[in-house]
Amino acid sequence: MSTEPDFVYKLVFLGDTGVGKTSLVERYVYDSISVDIGRTIGAILHVKRMKLRDNLYKLVIWDLGGEESFADLREQYCSNASGAFFVYDRTRPETFESMDKWLDALYAATGEVPVVVVENKIDLESNISQDEVHQEISRKVLNYVQTSALEDKNVNLAFQELVRQISQKHENP
Repeated sequence: MSTEPDFVYKLVFLGDTGVGKTSLVERYVYDSISVDIGRTIGAILHVKRMKLRDNLYKLVIWDLGGEESFADLREQYCSNASGAFFVYDRTRPETFESMDKWLDALYAATGEVPVVVVENKIDLESNISQDEVHQEISRKVLNYVQTSALEDKNVNLAFQELVRQISQKHENP
């Protein structure tokens, strides 16, 4: 079997500071998370291979800093992305409310690409109405996965869902 990937996808993680983007990436790529994760400055790249159905995918994962001071760089980092995760922290409603600004920056750089909305920190009590979340996600016609990077819940599922969406768009136009 060839070790060369059938497809290479650039995935970007979007969302405010402290929502758990880096923890999700570390959990997925390295199957662990650092206890003392600091804030991401700029962007950090990670690479992981994934087998889905009969294809091998090379995922180039961009973990973007959520600080507002990096807003001018968002479009550059998102350029040529195959798909994206928008991550919010269920304990902080303002992180969900910022979805439009993140998606606007993404779509300005890439056009319409697949996006999976990730409600992170499901190990904690939510401060956001699930009805509101479902209405907004339905209105935007996005897929949605609830995760906990800390407890390793649905992290692989989120990646599989995004790769599935991208492959449907690119491999079977």
